[in-house]
This record gives sequence, structure tokens and C-alpha cells, in this order.
Amino acid sequence: MTKNFFFLTTMCFLSAVFCLAQKPETSKPAPVIYFTDLYHPHGDPDDHFDLACLFSLAEQGYIDIKGVVIDYPPQFRRGDPALAAVAQLNRICALNVPTIVGCSTLPAKKGDTLPNLSKRDAASINWIIETLRKSGQPVAMVIVGSATDVAVAAKREPELFRQKCSSIYLNSGATHQPKPEMLEWNVKLNPAAYSTLFELTCPLYWFPCWSMCEERKSGEWGTFYWLPHSTAFDGVSIPAKHYFWFMFSRSSEPFYLRNLMNDVPADDWNKILKDRRGMWSTASLLTLAGQTVTKTGKIVPIGEAGGEKLYQMEPVKVLTEDNGRVKWEQTNEKTQISVFHVLDVPAYPDAMSTAVQTLLRKLPEF
Repeated sequence: MTKNFFFLTTMCFLSAVFCLAQKPETSKPAPVIYFTDLYHPHGDPDDHFDLACLFSLAEQGYIDIKGVVIDYPPQFRRGDPALAAVAQLNRICALNVPTIVGCSTLPAKKGDTLPNLSKRDAASINWIIETLRKSGQPVAMVIVGSATDVAVAAKREPELFRQKCSSIYLNSGATHQPKPEMLEWNVKLNPAAYSTLFELTCPLYWFPCWSMCEERKSGEWGTFYWLPHSTAFDGVSIPAKHYFWFMFSRSSEPFYLRNLMNDVPADDWNKILKDRRGMWSTASLLTLAGQTVTKTGKIVPIGEAGGEKLYQMEPVKVLTEDNGRVKWEQTNEKTQISVFHVLDVPAYPDAMSTAVQTLLRKLPEF
């Protein structure tokens, strides 16, 4: 009896050791470079919401932000790149994400490498290339503004992008245009660069901003939804409130870091809570992190949504022109390009708003 007991105990111990040895390692956070038209004073507040959601995903360990590339501002923008916004979120999340200002020269046609750029103007493109070279694993790229820097870098180093660009998450365009000449905002920032991205060798996840171009309501083939501020900011930390207040108030206060632990003026905040925000890019950020949203607004791993899945990516064929116009069609074939598809349009706005609330609540207190 004693021998049998000893034998069984030993076998259980060895089995446990074997199982532990076979347990897969925890996957590393996905490295990502983020491209945005983020300014202060702001052009559209949705860019600050998206940046906060991005940092929330980094705070939770889903992604590793290698850098934030902010578009060089066009002449019609009042603000310059919002370096303070990135610094605030770095402070809140205890990160050290670098900020890079993008190229001010625009490609005139698809595939343009802009060979005569000055050293100053090429700095962002060179930084992208160097970051890919140094990375030990392929890097994802999320674009919520102009496509200029990614398109030029990819055409300058196509083999490097083939090896080191894991995927591109493109938040631009519309799946339906009432007039052929009507272009979505991010496409208008650089039509040729936008079109170039559909011809690259890396997988492209296309998140069209509009189902019907400039029609401000949720649709089957676009990412747009209305986000009530009262939902988004329910339960957020004081530093997160100050980050948003600093942006909304177009503040010029010099203590944008030291004041993060101070609550914001009550009257200002109550006015903010009464407003709502047009949003576009939330689904791309969650997809990047391997997450999705259910019909009730719960954030879950992509493979666990089942019949409650709110949206999905579907393979498409795309033809593009220098002027930013695209023609697309669904396909059953395996392709490099997939498009965002809402499966439950009525549930989509509320579900996405709840998901944003969940993300913003993860931004910590000091």
C-alpha cells in the first residue's frame, strides 16, 4: 500500500511538472506605431478620445506603443501637434512613449517616395524605418489621420515592410459615396498616400469612417457612432478628467502635468457632460489588441464573442486611384485586405459607447 501510494504521488508530481513545462508563455504585447492628426487647440476632440483609449490598452498590457506620429498640421489648422496630450497620458500611465512630428510634404501620386525631402522633413519617415529595423517582432501601424508617413516609408523600404510590418489598421474613407468626387476627411488629407496603402504587402484592416460618406449616423459598413460624454466619462479618474478638460477648454496653462491630480472646474465639467462626440476609430484599436465588443458593450477576446459579436472583418478586393477613390467588393478568396462590417447596426452605438467607458475607466488615479 505504501509503495503504491508513493508511486502514485510521484507520478502526479511528474505529471504536474510536465504540464507546467508545456504551458505556453504569456504572449508579448503587440508593438504598434500610432499615426494621428492630434492638435492643441484641437481640430476634432475624437482624436484625444482615441489616444486615451490607445493608452488604456497599453495600461492593460495588450499593446506596446513604440511611438505616436502626429501629422504636420496643414495651414487651415489652428493648433500645432498636441505634444502635451501625449505627455499627460505618459504621466497618467507611467509610460515613456516618444512623440514624432510627421512629414509636411505630400506625395502627388501613388507610390511616391519623395526622394528629395529635406533631412528635417524626412525625420519621421526615417524614424519609422529605423524602428522597424530594430524591432524584434513585426510592428502594427494604426492610422487615424493622414497616411503620408506610412505610405512613403513603405515605398522606400518595401522588403522591410514585408518582413516587419505585421498589419495596418486604416481608419479612413467611406464604403459608399453619393458623389464620386466626395472624399472622407482623412482621405482628403492625402488621397495618393491613402490609395498607396491598399497596394502594400502587409495585411490591411480597413475601417471606413462612413458607411455613406458624411452621413452622421451608424451604418452597416462604417465605424461612425455618437458617443454621449455622460457615458464616456462616468467613473473616470481625476487625471483622466483633467486630460480631457485641458483639451476641451483649449487651455494654455503651463502646468499641464503638475495639475493632473487636481479636479477640474465643476461648471466646465457639467457643460462637457451634456455634449456628445462623433467617434470612428474605437473598433480598430480593440481589434489591434485582439479584443472585440459584444452587442451589450462588453469587451472580450475576439474568439469569445460567439453569437453576441457586434462586428467583424471580412475579406474584400479593392481597386484604387491616385485621387483617393476606391472600388471594393466582397470576396470568398483569401486576400490581404479586410473591411469592417457591423452585424447589428441598432445595437452598435450604445455598445461602442459602453466599451469606451470601460477603456477610459482603466486610466489610473495617481
